[in-house]
This record gives sequence, C-alpha cells and structure tokens, in this order.
Amino acid sequence: MADTILIAHATMTNSLSASTEGLTIVDRARKRYGWTKTSTACWWEDAHTSRATLRRFWRGERIQKDAFISICQAVGISDWQAIAQFPESLNPNVPELQSPLIDWDEAPDLDHFYGRIQSLNQLEEWITKDNCKLVAIVGMGGIGKTALTVALCDRIQSDFDCLLWRSLTYQPSLLTLLDSILNTFEPTVIQDIHSGIRQLRHYLQQRRCLLVLDGFDSVLHQKDNIEDYSKLWQTLSRKRHQSCILITSREQLPGFDAIAANSKGVRCFRLQGLEQADAMALLQTGGFTGQEQGLSALCQLYRGNPLALKTIIPLIQSIFAGNVTAFRLQNTIVIGDRLQALLTQQFDRLSESERSIAYWLAIWQEPITLCRLQSHLLYASDPSVILTGIAALETRSLLEKRFSADTPSFTLQPMVMKVATDRLIEQAVREINQVIQSDDISHLHILRTHWLMRPGTDDIAGDRLIFQLREQLFHVYGDSFSQTLLQILFRLQDCSPQVVGYARCNLTALLQEF
Repeated sequence: MADTILIAHATMTNSLSASTEGLTIVDRARKRYGWTKTSTACWWEDAHTSRATLRRFWRGERIQKDAFISICQAVGISDWQAIAQFPESLNPNVPELQSPLIDWDEAPDLDHFYGRIQSLNQLEEWITKDNCKLVAIVGMGGIGKTALTVALCDRIQSDFDCLLWRSLTYQPSLLTLLDSILNTFEPTVIQDIHSGIRQLRHYLQQRRCLLVLDGFDSVLHQKDNIEDYSKLWQTLSRKRHQSCILITSREQLPGFDAIAANSKGVRCFRLQGLEQADAMALLQTGGFTGQEQGLSALCQLYRGNPLALKTIIPLIQSIFAGNVTAFRLQNTIVIGDRLQALLTQQFDRLSESERSIAYWLAIWQEPITLCRLQSHLLYASDPSVILTGIAALETRSLLEKRFSADTPSFTLQPMVMKVATDRLIEQAVREINQVIQSDDISHLHILRTHWLMRPGTDDIAGDRLIFQLREQLFHVYGDSFSQTLLQILFRLQDCSPQVVGYARCNLTALLQEF
C-alpha cells in the first residue's frame, strides 16, 4: 500500500527527495564502487546531471525526478522508490531548510578513492567529536593528501553550516586569501591583515565552518607569508570558535608543534602510503587482474604512493604488455613528470645541511645508523646539526626510519632516493665543469664533502654512483674525459687535507677504468 501511494505521488510531482534510510542504502552502494559522495565526477556524469544536484540529493533536498532516478541507477540501484521520501513528508507547505554555504572553489574531482578508512575515521573523530580547531594533514608529494581531504569533507560536510575550499598552489598572500574567504560570506573590504583575521574569527564564531587550505607548503618558503600565516594559526587556535581549519602540506608548518603543545584543539595527521590491499585495488583499475607476479613488490617499491602507482600503470601496460616482473627486472624506479616535479621542488628547498644528509643516505642506499652517518661527515662536528637535519627530513616525510636492537637507522623513501641521486650527479658534473672553466678548485663541493664509493654488499654495488657519474662525464667530455680529471687531480696536489676532503678519492675512482 505504501509503495502504491509513493508511486502515485511521484507521478504527481516532478521532484523527489531521498529519505534517511534511502541515503543509507545509496551510501553503501557508492562505497562498493569506490566513489565519494559528491566528488567523483563519473557519478554525476553517468547520471547526466551536475555536482550541485548530487550535493542537493545528499542533503535530502528535492531534485528533478529524472536526475533522482539516474543518480540511483548510476550506483546500481534500480528500485529508486525504496530511496525516495514518503509523500506525506513532502508537504509543499513545509519550508525547506536554508541551504548551507558550500564553496568547493578549485577542489579536484576524484575518479576513485580506495581505503584510508582508519585515516578517515581518525580525522572525523578529531573534527566532529573532539571539535579540533586546526588540523594539518602532512605527507610527501603524491601520497594522497588532497584526495583524502576531499573524501573527508565529502563525508562530514553535513556537520557544518559552511564548507570553504581554497587552494594555495598559486601562493596567495594572507591578505589575498582573507579577501577571497570573507567575500564568500558577504561583500567585504579588508583594511589590513589584523582586521581581516578579526573578521574571519567573527564568521567562524557565528557559524560552524569547515575551512580547507590545500597545498599550504606552496607558501612556506616566503618569509612574509610564513610570519603572516603564523599569526593566523596562533589567533584561530587560541580564540573560542566552533569551526575547523583543515590544512594539507608536504611539510610541517613552522611553529605548529609549539601551537599544538599549548592547545588540545590542534592536531597533525601524518599520511602514509596505501595499505597493500588498497594499493592492489588501485592497480586493478589500470587493467591488472591482481594475480600478476610482482604486484606486491611493485606496491612496496613505491611505498603505496597513489600518484606513483597511477603513473607507472600505463608504462608497464604499454612497454611491458602488463608484465610486472619484466619491469622489475630493469632494476630501476620510474617517476612520472608530475611527481618528479613535486619531489624535486621539495628537495631543492632543503637547507645545505639537510641536503648533505640526504646525499649520504642516497650514497648508502641502505638504512644507516646515526653514529655511522656522523663518522662520514667531514665538516659537521656539532651533533645537533645532524639531529636537527634528520628531524627536518622526517617532518618533510622524506625519511624512513628502521629499528634494530632499539637502535634507529635512517634511509630515504625510494622515490626520494631517486631524486637525491639525480641531483647529486647533476651537481657533481656541474662542479667539475666550473673547475675546468674557472681553473678554481674552490668550486668542488659535493665531490669534496661526500665519498661516492661506499662499501659494496651482496645486493648493492658500491660503485653505482661512480659508474653513473663516469657515464655523465664521458658524455660531456668524450675522449678528453681522463685528461680533464687528471688536471683537477694535479691542482689538488698541494692542497691541505681539509681542502681536498673526499675529492681525490672520488676522482681516482672515476679514473680507474681509464
């Protein structure tokens, strides 16, 4: 009888809304597809509707009947009547609730979203139950910070009156950002940063807002921006309000630990790679069956980095006809242009001491203890320099830490190691060119401070970097390669050991086969 009434009412009206029970059914269905609620483009495209309509559907608002049915069918639900609201609840005389303020700005669409259930649950608890005011999601490039944030916002937006998404990749000043946010609420003229922060705090107190600032690391290396944004964090983390600012960044925010130590409402979530099962599910979207040999090793090699895995899929499919083992036998790691750019940009932002440590870890390739690392550094007598550098690399999500008999060892993420190795070789070639052109050995730096010949093991060739550097130099100098290096060695003869460092050992190793 209820079904008859529902169908009759649906015939009389051209709009439908979903019931609470119906939304639960749809929620289960969309999870089977690996789709988010409103950020998976293929959902509204398959339904021949829009993202805005799909959002209204999830808010329980009335939408066009055809769009309602198509949204259900897109996730495999043919019985759309079971999803629709009962007719007596669709009384046109009952006013609709005021729509929340939703501004996704440049938030990306998601094709699929896998796993991260524990991460989503943890973040949701921090934001909706613990009422955190400031939450940072930190992780290396390509690890999925933005995708996780989209899925999280998609999941919890109904708990907020406002959802505002802003991308910082274009490196806006704080004044520009405040102007963009405040004018979403109402036309506003900002006099200065202090008044802008006060006005923002006012809105965050009046309404429960979720403010997303995506890609904060883009503004981390501009001194004025850092100082201004620090004022924002300090103010919003201390003052009473009912909103949450959610930040994504490849690097820890300056002073964030100090702010978090003084406020229970400030948290940092470090995002790691996908779990094995979720990484395998991602690979299957690229045409793998999940049964191919070497898939597990591939996931481990790329540490479950979603962007890296998505990049490598078409290469393996096109060049190796889907043969993962054949690709692995190449004994190399391939990084796509986008991820290469992200990691290179982050690596180039390291301080000189941090970069020096990263080079040593790239030379060794295996986890190395702090004591062993310190024994190879020529010019860093202060242990605090090493400790600070290691800590900085870890906060930037570039480091891996292992424990053996309670002793920590450190190494680089495989993709970071590839970038560090490439940078090391590039710098060594550039230094040799500068010495030859200027007849000045002071240009030697990396070859003087780092010994490229590490002791070999059964698994790792100790002359790997020497071989790569030799190949690069031979490409530049051709037949004059050996004569060029001998000239530099001759200039080092009368120099003190402090000036020579590892340079003579490296140059001699490069000449061994000539």
